[in-house]
Amino acid sequence: MRGFIANRYWMSGLLVSAATVGSLTWLVSLIYLEERELLAALGLGVLIALLLLDSFRGRKADQSRWFKLYLSLVPCFFFLVYVYLERAFGYFDWGAMLMHADAGMLTPGVVFEYLRNTGGTILIIAVVLFGLGALKARGTLTRGLDVALMAFFLAANPMLTRPISAAIHPNPLHDFLSTQFVDITALTKPDSVAAAPKNLVHIFIESAERTYMNKAEFGDVMDPLLEFDRRGLSAANMVQLAYTNNSIAGMVAANCGAPLLITYFTTRQYLEEHPQFLPGLTCLGDVLKARGYQQSFVSGWPLGFTGQGSFYASHGYSSLFGGPEVVAAVGGPGSAFGADDAQVLDMSLDVLRRAGQDGKPFALTIAVSGGHAMDGYLTGKCIGKTGLSPQVPNILHAVKCTNMLIADFIHKAEAEGLMDDTVLVLQSDHLSAPSTVTDRLNRYERRNYFSVSGDGIPASTHTGLSGTIDIFPTILDALDVSLPNDQAGFGVSLLSDRPTLASAFGEARFDDAIYAEDVLVRSFWQPKAVPTGPAADAR
Repeated sequence: MRGFIANRYWMSGLLVSAATVGSLTWLVSLIYLEERELLAALGLGVLIALLLLDSFRGRKADQSRWFKLYLSLVPCFFFLVYVYLERAFGYFDWGAMLMHADAGMLTPGVVFEYLRNTGGTILIIAVVLFGLGALKARGTLTRGLDVALMAFFLAANPMLTRPISAAIHPNPLHDFLSTQFVDITALTKPDSVAAAPKNLVHIFIESAERTYMNKAEFGDVMDPLLEFDRRGLSAANMVQLAYTNNSIAGMVAANCGAPLLITYFTTRQYLEEHPQFLPGLTCLGDVLKARGYQQSFVSGWPLGFTGQGSFYASHGYSSLFGGPEVVAAVGGPGSAFGADDAQVLDMSLDVLRRAGQDGKPFALTIAVSGGHAMDGYLTGKCIGKTGLSPQVPNILHAVKCTNMLIADFIHKAEAEGLMDDTVLVLQSDHLSAPSTVTDRLNRYERRNYFSVSGDGIPASTHTGLSGTIDIFPTILDALDVSLPNDQAGFGVSLLSDRPTLASAFGEARFDDAIYAEDVLVRSFWQPKAVPTGPAADAR
């Protein structure tokens, strides 16, 4: 009987150790993809060491506790939080995460969908936490090993090591960007307005990166947009620079020529004191407002999502329609986050019709969301109509559906004469976050999608390295707004012959400079001083 109990005790130790070490190894391998074989070997070595330690201890089998709190519980938990965030969103950044939480995160439906799609990862995290607790209760995880494990989790967690490293070792590039920034505030003074300004239709296509154009891998999901891509300038090598990797950051980059630079606590203070988004930065909407443009923004997300409504309202947009407003206007059930893409584009066509009747130049910005991770949001209007196999992941159906709806919207607008004298801009807001096709996307060099077309824009492909920050001056250039040396913010017009900053300095160095920047960020978030005195009175 004693031998049976001892054997059962050894078997339970084997199962607990295997489940704990295996689960932790798998979680870490999600982040360090290229070292999976090495991690598997290390995990196997740790498992063997634990089993040997367990057998050499000679502990009694009648344990009274099956779980015990241990010293490394908290650092282990936060390390696994980091792993989860990297797995779910593809990156971790304190400023971006806190900013999203503070400015408006996600609707409940989207949150629940993320939890459902990442339920397996959450379960394995729970196995690791309870497994280490069980090993502590068994005595396998001795005090010395517990302290060592705590040190490991602290040292391996970029949530802690990145800010500590930044504080201890100031980056020599901390002021590099301030020497490269071109302020175009002077363009907001309407002293040289074009006689017949062009209109603008600007569509942000959620996660519709150029990588999807690989037909051998993804089929014809991007085909509906190819005719517009070929009409004007397209970018074939547009990378995702630092702090441009989420929806609001992509919008800021394309509208302002700058990454979404954040120092969270300072930024939050500015937001509380002044309900404006990047008030110190001159953006596309500010320039167009000074030229008399009527500007509208239509999105399927609620306007409070990540501060999108606040951003556009702070930069010259007078008409804002979020998901609830769109659903109320066009009818229908909506979607998990607000309005689906069909509703957004129906509403946008109505806005475009009204804008065309006013006789003023207009700018219409649209944000569609069908390709959002983790598995896309397929509009009911497209079910069974994408031409893709039912076995294809839903996100590919959703991406093609959105592209079909956009093409249909443009064709209708053109048929009604609403696109005359209008610049059309199509772009992905950022590369796709982790989704059901991420492994397939990662087989290739991933690039953002961007095209601009309209009268006077030659059909060409820009093959040099660029980023979404270069879209801002390119749009101004396409609208015949003269730029100082073809640059605005950190962006360089892709219609010019100048190399972009990403090309001139290299993507890695430019990213390092963005991460290190601590000179401009406060000025971007601090409202500009209002001129006073005789000069102001004269105006």
